Amino acid sequence: MKFTITKYNFAFFALMIFAASFDLFAQRTVVTPKPAPTAKPVPPSRVITINREKPEIPDYPSPVSPRETSEKSIKVTPKSSLSMCVLEGNVKINGWDRNEVRVFVKDGSSLDFKVLQTNQQNEPVWIMIQAVNPNPKIVRRTNECLSGQSIEIDAPRNASINIKGQETRTSIDSVRKAVVKNVGGNIILRNISEGVEASTYEGDVSVENSSGAMTLDSSSGNIIAFEVSPSEIGDIFKAKTNNGRIALQDLAFRQIEVNSISGSINFKGGLASGGIYNFGTSNGSINLTMPQNTSCKVVATYGFGGFNSELPINKETENNTPRTQRIVGTMGTGDATLNLTTSSGSINLKKKP
Repeated sequence: MKFTITKYNFAFFALMIFAASFDLFAQRTVVTPKPAPTAKPVPPSRVITINREKPEIPDYPSPVSPRETSEKSIKVTPKSSLSMCVLEGNVKINGWDRNEVRVFVKDGSSLDFKVLQTNQQNEPVWIMIQAVNPNPKIVRRTNECLSGQSIEIDAPRNASINIKGQETRTSIDSVRKAVVKNVGGNIILRNISEGVEASTYEGDVSVENSSGAMTLDSSSGNIIAFEVSPSEIGDIFKAKTNNGRIALQDLAFRQIEVNSISGSINFKGGLASGGIYNFGTSNGSINLTMPQNTSCKVVATYGFGGFNSELPINKETENNTPRTQRIVGTMGTGDATLNLTTSSGSINLKKKP
């Protein structure tokens, strides 16, 4: 058989020879791979242990001591002073004929007495009623303040009472002097013989059958006083409320200052000869009921409102402006001075039956 070499056959034989040569070269030249580098031993990591003990958090108790019922008493002088601070509760203080202070606290803090002053016979003349701190290591600003559902105190009739309260209803009866300052709560005072000072931010103030200089103040509440009188010459009666009514009856003071920002003023009684009486309100009426024979000089100033009098008054001057009306007159011989001022409201003088 005749074999003819063409250019295609030649190319095929050349490719076969090249493949055989490459396979022979691959068999003879074996490339041994390099061993992988051995990793250096890593020393064990250093474990740092931090002692994270839970810090001791002081147990700050509430200002109120554990609830309990307690009672204590202490001998004092007849004309002693009694001070106390009350966080919450109904406080009732009564005067009695013993030279002793007795305190009863129901469902509240335990109590103790702190003698602040003694006389020459080493008898307490000034004491403080305070709560017992359940944890003396913790100092609290209110650790002396009592708290309870009810706090009842019996004290000598000649005792002077000074109370600072947070949210309390305070009632004091038959003692010599009473000073009560509450943040919130009503104040009721009866039979106080030598002076009253009572103020509350939110609550009513009531004083009955008492005497001495008086200062009554309520930011948001009513003020009521009747059958009160001075105990010494020069004692002044003052009453002020920002948002409330003021009702006064049978006041025997020669000097009275009464003011209300928003509320009416009602007065029923007589005016003493030579007395000075000032009644003013920004938004409210002024109503005075006085005897037929009242003698005073009247100065009435009002804005939006009117002036009415059932009692005979001799008008001396009357000035009217777009915003203010002012009337000056005399009732009787004009022994006392009566100043009445309201920005928005009427002034009414009524005859006492």
